[in-house]
Amino acid sequence: MAINTGKLKEIALDAGADQVGVTPAKPLHYMKERLEKRKQENRLTPFEESNIALRPSPYHLLRGSRSIITIAVPYAPPDHPGPHITAAPAGIVARCARGLDYHVLVEELCRRIVEKLKKECAPSFQCRILCDRSPLLERELARISGLGLIGENCTLINPEYGSYTALGTILLDIDLEPDQPENSLCRQCGQCRQACPTGALIEPYVIDPHLCLSYLTQAAGLFPRSLRPRLGRHIYGCDICQDICPHNSSIRSSPLPEGAFAFFPAEPLLLPLLRITQKEYKTTINLTSAGWRGKTTLQRNAIIALGNIKDPAATSPLAGTLENDQRTMIREHAAWALGQIGTKRALFALEKSYQNDPAAAVKKEAKLALQENL
Repeated sequence: MAINTGKLKEIALDAGADQVGVTPAKPLHYMKERLEKRKQENRLTPFEESNIALRPSPYHLLRGSRSIITIAVPYAPPDHPGPHITAAPAGIVARCARGLDYHVLVEELCRRIVEKLKKECAPSFQCRILCDRSPLLERELARISGLGLIGENCTLINPEYGSYTALGTILLDIDLEPDQPENSLCRQCGQCRQACPTGALIEPYVIDPHLCLSYLTQAAGLFPRSLRPRLGRHIYGCDICQDICPHNSSIRSSPLPEGAFAFFPAEPLLLPLLRITQKEYKTTINLTSAGWRGKTTLQRNAIIALGNIKDPAATSPLAGTLENDQRTMIREHAAWALGQIGTKRALFALEKSYQNDPAAAVKKEAKLALQENL
């Protein structure tokens, strides 16, 4: 006999999760065609499982799976930054990365649910806890578990917390009473697609991740040159399509304490980020969901943001980076940023780099930046 939904939700709430749903552990065969289409159109990212056969089914992750619990954990702090008003250049960090790593929070809540479930209902069962790091289609599992609808921007929109949630999944080999899927559609107003600065939302419910700023800020290596101006001040993630969404206009704030969001400010100062030490990084940013990406990628993004802000105060720090940083990729982006600022000091640094930098790629970037300032 399946464990009652009401009892499970009581257990989850006691564990600290107020958004919980259940679906049978059945393969989502209907998603295979969509995944194949994404692969054919080159819309898969390196962060995803490339073997499509592994994505619709839970059985390879937990043999004998019979039920799937999904939870949605709100991460949005009470307020979002308004127009930048401080004198020093600052970036923007997406809501999901400002506080303690949501992977840690979600997995801990899932563990609590499992412990209470074993204690109160079923002392013996096998399970597996997942958050972001599995091939499974977490958003679709959350939808068919009744946790929300899918928006045109491909996010899960929860009725209580909107799209500002992190999802967790628990596979179990016992029967739980399932919830009803959420089959309603978003408002289809198109505002998210219109607001996207890169046109990544190519049509309703279809995203090109290689144009998405959220993906690009996390992808290692060179940031596409043509898209650097579109990055604006964003240094990790992007909330533009979510902030404009009408579904997010009257949601509940996260019940997490404001102190949980103190590790990576919503608008971090950019110049200190250029010289952040590894020790400072480990005790701040590394504790957030942005920490996995590493210091170099975030510094690359900060350099691009400085180029977009065009504050002459950034000229000397960027010139120092261009001259002294040992990382070729960082010097390339510093050359681009100096070209955007375009002061005499910036152009002098670029000319010096073009003449003396040992890396051909940096010389090329410096030359392009100089040509664009003719």
